[in-house]
Amino acid sequence: MTWKDFSIIVMGNERKELNEWARTRNLAYIVYLSSTTEKSPKSLKSFWHIPAIDDVEETKEERVLISDDELARTLKLYGAN
Repeated sequence: MTWKDFSIIVMGNERKELNEWARTRNLAYIVYLSSTTEKSPKSLKSFWHIPAIDDVEETKEERVLISDDELARTLKLYGAN
């Protein structure tokens, strides 16, 4: 097994574990909603915040792609015209 294969397996296991935590959170939230007497119950994120799941959308927006000029310079630098 190569290092890349191992890394893919590790990332898959981490994602699987996050999905299990999300499922547990959803079940707990359903129980909370069914038993609460509050007129405005908490949102799912404020009930149980999981940073690795809830903060992902924010980090995707911060991603910056390189411009066409930067791509051309990089390709020229490595001789891949």
